[in-house]
Amino acid sequence: MWKKCLIIVILFYLFAQLQNSFFAHYNFFGAVPNLVFALFFTSVFFEKKYFCVILLSIIAGLFLDIFSYMQLGPSIVLLTGIGVVLKKVQQLLQNRQDNYPFTYFLPLFVLFFAIYLVLLSLSFDLRIITSIIYSAVFAVLMFYIFKKFRVYDKQV
Repeated sequence: MWKKCLIIVILFYLFAQLQNSFFAHYNFFGAVPNLVFALFFTSVFFEKKYFCVILLSIIAGLFLDIFSYMQLGPSIVLLTGIGVVLKKVQQLLQNRQDNYPFTYFLPLFVLFFAIYLVLLSLSFDLRIITSIIYSAVFAVLMFYIFKKFRVYDKQV
């Protein structure tokens, strides 16, 4: 269990660094992909335990808040709410043939990421739309990587 947590913390840190250093130079209309949110959402989407969802929310929110200009706390609170609501929505939409259907993933990602960005900035503009599209590309890649390896189905 502790190895899994250590790997998650390292991945969130690396993605936060990539997001703020490398991808800052490759922005479209002032938007960069939010790799931390994409990894958080994908991890929560495949996670089964609520305790792990809360832990992922705290870790991802902490890195988002540390590497942003905002105070410490808003991302942690928003991600915790998003994680819990996502698990509830997944329970309602559960499909018996496939536990992790892509048809649920992409619309839920776009919806929750839009809610996160709007609540964080209290505005809606072209930069938010571009950020959603840009981040969705990376989230889809992460979805297929997680699905291929079934990261959370195996006991670590």
